[in-house]
Amino acid sequence: MIYQAKLSAFLRQKFILDWDGIHGAQHWARVKRLGRYLGAEHGADLEVVSLFALMHDSCREDEDRDIEHGQRASLLVREMNGVLYGINDYQEDQLAFACEGHSHGGLSHDITIQVCWDADRLDLGRLAIQPDPRRMGTETAQRLCAERWPYGHIGR
Repeated sequence: MIYQAKLSAFLRQKFILDWDGIHGAQHWARVKRLGRYLGAEHGADLEVVSLFALMHDSCREDEDRDIEHGQRASLLVREMNGVLYGINDYQEDQLAFACEGHSHGGLSHDITIQVCWDADRLDLGRLAIQPDPRRMGTETAQRLCAERWPYGHIGR
């Protein structure tokens, strides 16, 4: 993952929202940590999961209902592959699809895509939203939600 510093610097320069805001770098770091944990448990492609964490919200234009940010991130995935990082075509397709669909609330039969989505949804606590286990596709994420982790303090 030599690409990470170069990609992070690029995304920091490109990101137009508050770097420390609700969709900024701290969120990306939590999604990466959660994604790598879920990915290790379920056999997901950790490189795709790590790239997703950095890129999925990088093209947001506002903190609210920017419904096209996933599509813009998907296009960025395809533009930057081979420039800032190098993944194969299958991984690129997974990453692009995961970015494009991450805020639609769906489930995927592809474990790597599902891990990406579950990792992002597990961080809903930053918005004071308790993640719903029925919206998770991996057993580990479902269990973590049922245990009110990582945001057991919600509602207090």
